Amino acid sequence: MIRQRVMVLGAVLLLGAPVAAKPPAAPSDDPDAGTELIGRPAPAWIFTRWVRGPERRLEDFLGKVVLVRWWTDGCHFCRTTLPALEAMQERHAKDSLVVLGVFHAKPEPREVSDRRILELAGRLGFSGPIAFDRDWRTLDRYWLGGNPERSWTSVSFLIDREGVIRWVHGGGEYHPTEDPRHHRCAVQYRELENVLAEVLAEP
Repeated sequence: MIRQRVMVLGAVLLLGAPVAAKPPAAPSDDPDAGTELIGRPAPAWIFTRWVRGPERRLEDFLGKVVLVRWWTDGCHFCRTTLPALEAMQERHAKDSLVVLGVFHAKPEPREVSDRRILELAGRLGFSGPIAFDRDWRTLDRYWLGGNPERSWTSVSFLIDREGVIRWVHGGGEYHPTEDPRHHRCAVQYRELENVLAEVLAEP
């Protein structure tokens, strides 16, 4: 049976949001920071199928920089982040950046048609390649497996040309904005831009 993801200590895991409020933690102590993954080889992915674009293995992208973002229906974090990643992809397409959107159904794994996934992507303005992680197998491999304290699933990973993880966003949203209510979103987006510039400049 798939690990209990709907109820955690009486809190419902909803659409990429944290299951329960937690006190702020230092990045090194925050299980959703994912800093321990930076510098490690990215795990091979095992997607259910590819919804848009040809089926590709992780090693097929060696020599390119890949930003992988898990997203789902009804996630307002995804509604704000995916358009920003679409714009980033357009700016850096000639620099061999690939933005891969990985759809996963919430609140629990289930089948979703390709037509529905493409419709949702169209609403969000995302035109990049899309894979479907129906049973959360690759999400478990990258993020959740062995980490029951992690409470987000709308996670992102920047993978360099050699297949090494260089930046992790442990869930939620990040995008350029001057709205003071989204200051953290802007800071984390700038952090991604800085790491991306560094990675793209590498041979």
